[in-house]
Amino acid sequence: MRRFAALLLFGVAGFLVGMVLTSSLLAFSPVCGYYCGNHDAGVAIVSTLGSTLLFLLAGCFLTRTPRLIRSRAFPILGTLCLAGLLIASLLYVRALTHRYRDAESARPVTPDIDFMYMAIATREVQAYKKSDGGTPEPAGVIPQWERCTVAGAWCNKRPYQAYMRCKGGIRYVDEPDWNAFSLIPNENFPGAVPMKSMRLCEPGNVPEDP
Repeated sequence: MRRFAALLLFGVAGFLVGMVLTSSLLAFSPVCGYYCGNHDAGVAIVSTLGSTLLFLLAGCFLTRTPRLIRSRAFPILGTLCLAGLLIASLLYVRALTHRYRDAESARPVTPDIDFMYMAIATREVQAYKKSDGGTPEPAGVIPQWERCTVAGAWCNKRPYQAYMRCKGGIRYVDEPDWNAFSLIPNENFPGAVPMKSMRLCEPGNVPEDP
């Protein structure tokens, strides 16, 4: 009778830990109809049933004799519960981190006091690292229709380079590609005087040294 009660306790504990694991795994699961419903149900069944069976197997091993029940079963049960809750917490934090990164990558850049002017790339544009007067080193491609905020340009040495902030971070764009960007004055930083054009080194257009 004592062993049956201990096994029942192990089974209930395993089921509850499995439910917590299921909640962590499905915390940010999308709602997308039949397919997602089947996936979520499968995850719930596997995690809950697996946890319950694991706890029951541990219980069977630890309740073979009354001495084992008294000396080891319940401390190990507590350890298993804590381990399960720790795993569930780590899974939740991992899912939350991925969701945050996805949200950050999807969010467009916004202008601020340093990057006041909004522009959009009308074609793919090669970006470069900051030039010290030599041959610019490539640093990725700005995709077509990506919005970037413009601070200004360095016009004191060749190649002239625009100083922008896009989704991928700070980008430097050489003068021949400036015409690939179209200004969006109504999305500029509040109070910013609109630029006349993307001819950034034209006197009076934008400050030369942002």
